[in-house]
Amino acid sequence: MADKHKNRNIISRLTMAAMAVWENKWWILFLAAVAAAFFGWYSAMHREDSAKATLVLRYEQAYEGLNPNGTRFNINELLSDEVVGQAIRLAGLEGSLTPEELLPCIAVGASGSQSPQNMYIATEYTIWLNNECLPRRIRARDMLTLLMESYKQYFMQHYGSNDTALDMNWDDVEDWEYLEFADIMNVKVNNLITYLEDLRAESGMYQYHAQGESFRSLVESVTNFRDIYLNKYTAYVTNQRLFRNADNYGDKLAYRRFLTSQSLGSNTERYNIYQDALRLYDESMITFVMVPLFDATNGLYMARTSIGMDELTLNSQSYAEKIETNAKEIKVFDASIANAQNAFLGRDRYAVADGMIEEIKAHMDSLIQRISRVTGEYEEYRYKNSILYSIKDYGIVTGYNLKGAVMAAAVTVALCSCYYGIRRIRQEKKR
Repeated sequence: MADKHKNRNIISRLTMAAMAVWENKWWILFLAAVAAAFFGWYSAMHREDSAKATLVLRYEQAYEGLNPNGTRFNINELLSDEVVGQAIRLAGLEGSLTPEELLPCIAVGASGSQSPQNMYIATEYTIWLNNECLPRRIRARDMLTLLMESYKQYFMQHYGSNDTALDMNWDDVEDWEYLEFADIMNVKVNNLITYLEDLRAESGMYQYHAQGESFRSLVESVTNFRDIYLNKYTAYVTNQRLFRNADNYGDKLAYRRFLTSQSLGSNTERYNIYQDALRLYDESMITFVMVPLFDATNGLYMARTSIGMDELTLNSQSYAEKIETNAKEIKVFDASIANAQNAFLGRDRYAVADGMIEEIKAHMDSLIQRISRVTGEYEEYRYKNSILYSIKDYGIVTGYNLKGAVMAAAVTVALCSCYYGIRRIRQEKKR
């Protein structure tokens, strides 16, 4: 009986508490709304002092932790004096703010997608910036936007494709021999053609719209330049036996011929060794081996493959090609040395050669300018969507913490309900 009476008292008190809560429901809802609004406003005002950016790398080499030109990627370069200083200059704060003063307000961390091959290589990063270090006249969002734009420009400028083939320096041309100029220019032109062919294979149907040029047309222009101007120049200075200093250049050619002849002798010895090995090779003994393999139905079978003889033959052919190359080089050296010993001494033909050099330089500079225009726009096109960033700032609306506001309202409802319920129970006890 006592237990039943006790249970009835508990139920009676809970009922009174619920009735008290229901009677004061509008006050409870009002206080909950006030708490939610105040908490959301406080969060928004606090968050307005900061901004967050997301940086995403979407080029192929990023999944290997590399820059587009093959060098190692380092996100900490975003915090370098060059990048931060450029952002400060763009913001018009130069003189009132230094990179050292701004850096403590910037934080960088890896986030987002990872490489499927290596989960430790990040391709997405988060950058935070707060306005504790900023003057009142600039918002954290605006400063972070300038910082990300400065880093993007820095990245494209320093880590685009390897364009060393476009570097042309004419400062030492007068120190080069006439034939040296031809050799050096042929190497540079061949490197330039290789560079353009690589871009052509990579870019597909991309075309430079401003001038109507493509990488294919540029390759044809450079090839025509080599076949017409360089070949004409080379043939002229060779046939006319033109040298700036025939004695010094003859000595240089003789030394290079000596090194080539040494290489020829070494390659010949190795070639003979492989030829002797091929003659002694017992083909019937170890020409073939049996290798276990699986067919399309996962059935096991033994496949026959050749060894030994193939390796010896390939090595022998390799040294035979080296011998042929060395022999050709020696013939060229002999002809050049003979020309140096019978160098032409008149000045009129040298003036013609000098004029041809100036013509080659002018055409080469023109080609480089055309190529630079095309590659510059292509780089911008290629990396436009390869390194992306987005800014998330916090204001009165965007910084409103809805989840926190709901939790604040729920806590307020719970506390108010407890208060009104306990107060009613105590009032009934006093009665």
